[in-house]
Amino acid sequence: MKASINNKNMTQSQETEERCIWMTAGVISFKLCPTSYDCEHCDFDRVMRHQFKNKNLPLNKAQVEKRPVATSEVNGTDPFFTFSPKQFPSDSHLHLAHLWAKPLDNNQWRIGIDELLAYVLPEPLKVELCEVKKSIIQNETFGKILTQAGTLFVTAPLSGTLIFENPTLAENPALLHDDPMGEGWLAQIQWYQDNSELDKFYSGPQATKFLQEEAQHIKHFLKYRGIKTEEIGKTLPDGGVHIKHLHQILPEEICLKLARQLIVLGKATW
Repeated sequence: MKASINNKNMTQSQETEERCIWMTAGVISFKLCPTSYDCEHCDFDRVMRHQFKNKNLPLNKAQVEKRPVATSEVNGTDPFFTFSPKQFPSDSHLHLAHLWAKPLDNNQWRIGIDELLAYVLPEPLKVELCEVKKSIIQNETFGKILTQAGTLFVTAPLSGTLIFENPTLAENPALLHDDPMGEGWLAQIQWYQDNSELDKFYSGPQATKFLQEEAQHIKHFLKYRGIKTEEIGKTLPDGGVHIKHLHQILPEEICLKLARQLIVLGKATW
């Protein structure tokens, strides 16, 4: 009897321990981590990112749309998880890696992170992008966001030449949190005008629905990791403070992992 209890406790312990994000996504079944889950310095993570980009796995829109999402998932409420997407701007496009792009004059586009990525992002400290006038390629890293918990690499939603960064972010990186679709934009680029790249975007109501479904996937991920919402603490619905960002109630390391999953894998492998 005692041996049975010990085995049960061991199993529970294994289920709640840290997991590689590629295990959580279901891409691999098991992986020991020699870097204490520091994905930024993980050779395995870099190899897996490269393989996914070569196979275009995160960007297969047809496969993404095959996954049914129950009405109860989309309409479900949770006083702990306060994210609710606004109507996505009709003049912008949303990439599956949670960056948006907005066309301007002379084939220039403004790009930034979407509001769900901003919601899960740990407190931003600094934005570092590639050099001005340098070419960037869709789906490849073109910069990084330094946060309290570590570094988040951001992926280019379109191919083009980086014209300039948002100068306001240097003085006020918190705009990434507070106004990601507005004053917290990342950069402006000269697009190479490859129209096939626009096939990898959502727009209008589809973009809003995509964000709703992605938010539900995050909630299920948190539940899978054993994070119980009733133990988080008081939020606005039960008499506490208003939750604007996830790092207010969860460890920033967990928030960084969620942000990395959104930007690296997206819905295609949840």
